[in-house]
Amino acid sequence: MSNGRTRTASVTVTATISSLAPGGAGVTHVEQGGERRAVFVPQTAPGDRVRLEVDLSSRPARGRVLDLIETGADRVEPPCRWSAACGGCDWMHLSAHAQLREHAEQVRAALPAAWRSMEIATHPAPASLAYRTRARLHVRIGRGGHVVVGMNEAGTREPVEVGTCIVLDPALEAIRAMLSGFFEGGSGRGDVQMALGRDRCPVLDVRWSGELAPPAYARFERAVAQGIVAGVRVTERDAKRPARIGDPTPWMAGADGKPLRLAPGGFGQASEAANVALALHAAATADALGQTGSLTAPLKAVELYAGAGNLSILLARTTDLVCVESDPEGCDAARENLGARGLSARVTSADAADYPWAPSTKLVVLDPPRTGARAVAERLAKTRVAHVIYVSCDAQTLGRDLAILEASYAPASVATFEMFPQTSHVETVIALVRRRG
Repeated sequence: MSNGRTRTASVTVTATISSLAPGGAGVTHVEQGGERRAVFVPQTAPGDRVRLEVDLSSRPARGRVLDLIETGADRVEPPCRWSAACGGCDWMHLSAHAQLREHAEQVRAALPAAWRSMEIATHPAPASLAYRTRARLHVRIGRGGHVVVGMNEAGTREPVEVGTCIVLDPALEAIRAMLSGFFEGGSGRGDVQMALGRDRCPVLDVRWSGELAPPAYARFERAVAQGIVAGVRVTERDAKRPARIGDPTPWMAGADGKPLRLAPGGFGQASEAANVALALHAAATADALGQTGSLTAPLKAVELYAGAGNLSILLARTTDLVCVESDPEGCDAARENLGARGLSARVTSADAADYPWAPSTKLVVLDPPRTGARAVAERLAKTRVAHVIYVSCDAQTLGRDLAILEASYAPASVATFEMFPQTSHVETVIALVRRRG
């Protein structure tokens, strides 16, 4: 249908990148047909002067770099030669300082407008390469039986092969290079979550759509017997329960310096070192909130989306804690982690959105998935919970949920943690205090 104006599908322009969008792309603007249009351009940095082919058919418009005329001050040479094709590290062309700054600014932009002037404490990455102790890879078996293993190609849902992944822990990189051989002879596609097991030997959690060749299981068994991996868990499409070979239990370093058991295939932070800093910060924030007022007993606290107890093992030392997790295996791991430390906290398997915390609850800690916790925010806004600590891995859903809480709570502190260096993702911890009245 025509609106009376002729629209050009694409144009070629020269422009300067002014900022970075929440999804990681650079942003510039072009004048077209008397209208100023925002253009998102992947793999660019603020200050880059570029010649672009701009697709105007979408909003925002999308740009493709034809020529990098002049580099901005934040641009560096990516240490990985596959970074432009692989979608795993979309900010590898930015300096570490720029990543730290831009992450904080994206969190600031997501805060309610009245909160944007507050200080944001930034925590640099302990290491920017060889830091990932957990990663999910995609596997596809194509025509001719060729097996492709990798992160998704930038802008697609298809895995892309790389020679070396320099952000993986060396033990995971060694097994990544071997993965394609396990799946030869099969069909379909799936995901492989890699983590570290006991003694930092890799473990694999395979979820497969299609058919694995019968020799695949023999290959997994041989890898376990040879000590290449500690264990493998395989869930095929029609299987009622997963097959287990060896011990596929993931472990990571807890924030208290002791090993932390995770659920096979369950959640765990990507960087052990950054996670320790985040967990210690969250626990210290809870302690500070608990010391306000004239409390004579431990603060009654509820931790939602508690997982295997990553934060619980610290929170349970100073609060009267209930841990809520929907995954039964995560609950089992949390009970084991707390019990191994002699800590008393109640672990219950329930949906965080529906869990009825007691009226005496003074602190709610939540660490939801990337989709956020809208239903929890709506409930908190109507209760008298005095303190909230929200841990988020997505600034946009965090901002959506904080907009719900703004009328009921005031911000006490905001901090960012570089959990995913070389990417546009950041971990945020914000503490909220109930407004009087």
